[in-house]
Amino acid sequence: MCDEQTQKLLDLANGQRPPGSRLVIEQGSFASRLWWVVKAPFRTLMCLSLVTIFFATYFGFMLPVMWARKIWPRLYWFVEGKLYRWLQSFIAYWGYTAGYDVYEYGDDVTTYYRDERVLMMCNHQSTADVPTLMTVLQNKGVASRKTLWLMDIMFRWTPFGIIGNNHGDYFIQQGKATRDKELVRLKKHLHDVFWDRDRRWVILFPEGGFYYKRVESSQSYGKKNGFPHLLYTTLPRMGAVKAILEEVGPRTDDEDEPRERSNSKLKLLKDTVGAIREKKYVKGEKILKN
Repeated sequence: MCDEQTQKLLDLANGQRPPGSRLVIEQGSFASRLWWVVKAPFRTLMCLSLVTIFFATYFGFMLPVMWARKIWPRLYWFVEGKLYRWLQSFIAYWGYTAGYDVYEYGDDVTTYYRDERVLMMCNHQSTADVPTLMTVLQNKGVASRKTLWLMDIMFRWTPFGIIGNNHGDYFIQQGKATRDKELVRLKKHLHDVFWDRDRRWVILFPEGGFYYKRVESSQSYGKKNGFPHLLYTTLPRMGAVKAILEEVGPRTDDEDEPRERSNSKLKLLKDTVGAIREKKYVKGEKILKN
């Protein structure tokens, strides 16, 4: 069971919420509530139709350049990256049309999306995390089209998942029975995709699920193993993080074994990152934690 303070936070989220967290329909005049009810089905239809239409548009643009995947991979992945970024903007638009604006504050991360490779870990609170993060990515330059997302396998055959699969995103099968095999598959995927497609940001939610679903088991595990008692987030699951850092993270000069080269035929992209891989480390590798 959760501790008393955490249970109060969960009850607050499900019951008597503070004014700033109330739904739009719970606020305002009768006319504004009525308007919200009227436009809700149209917004739902718009969101679903946008992704479906873009799914067809994506492959409509990709099929004519399919020949370039092996002959001119730089062109192929440039076109694919642009389309992928536009797909993210479509999903980000869901929040904007619902009346949400996203503001960033804190350190300047310009150098991280221009020159360096980043492992980005985000606390997973709800489904809204994804469109919010995609909104933030829109002004992150080349990183916005060179991301590698880790997401649950349940999304693999959705329109976004099919596009993400072509882009090089990874879909994780969760569960104790497949945990070890998944980490091996993740390393192999990074080995084959991250360098040859010149990816910059790897994005994952280390908790492995939503806060309210994980908090009870997280606090119980932390209590048994002497980890900090967390109220507003859950203990991260480090298997995927460790696998990512082992495969594409910083390397020191005293390591015995260099990374093997991928067998992919994307020769042009290989040349652009070959010098980095020969040095056995990623210059300026950073971990951003939100």
